[in-house]
Amino acid sequence: MELLLLCIKVFLGRLIDVSLATLVTVYVVKGQKAKATIIGFIDVFIWFLIVKEALNTDIESIFIAISYAGGYASGTFVGSSLSSFFNKGTVSVQIITKDINNMVTNSIKESGYSASIIECKGIYNGETNYMIYAQIENKKLKDFKNLITNIDNNAFITVTESKEMLNGYIGK
Repeated sequence: MELLLLCIKVFLGRLIDVSLATLVTVYVVKGQKAKATIIGFIDVFIWFLIVKEALNTDIESIFIAISYAGGYASGTFVGSSLSSFFNKGTVSVQIITKDINNMVTNSIKESGYSASIIECKGIYNGETNYMIYAQIENKKLKDFKNLITNIDNNAFITVTESKEMLNGYIGK
């Protein structure tokens, strides 16, 4: 019974501390140092207590190590799920398309998204292409990509996370 309780404690402790560590990474990348610092403190505090208990027990069992590793793996999954929930920011989307009949650009406009369009030339064939630049909320990115690929499945799309935005307009 003592082994079971220890394994549960180790598993849950690792699940929580690794989930928090993932959020720390998200907040550091976003430049939110205060949140990252506070969560980082809690993360390492929990980690220290769990490691101390796991290593200072008289019980010798592989199940302690399995609980530790299982908590880490589960914490990675939970942390990445939480990060997408807390990550309510925006992404920059660049699309390069031939857009011969303005179908992509018209669909973007009709769907209420804001975008800028630049005419450009392909490096190999010199054909006219269009670069569309849009700033999209994370939660709408999947729908936006589907909108583009349903019209032009050859469109070249890149997505980068936005750290900060000043001025401008995000539609829809």
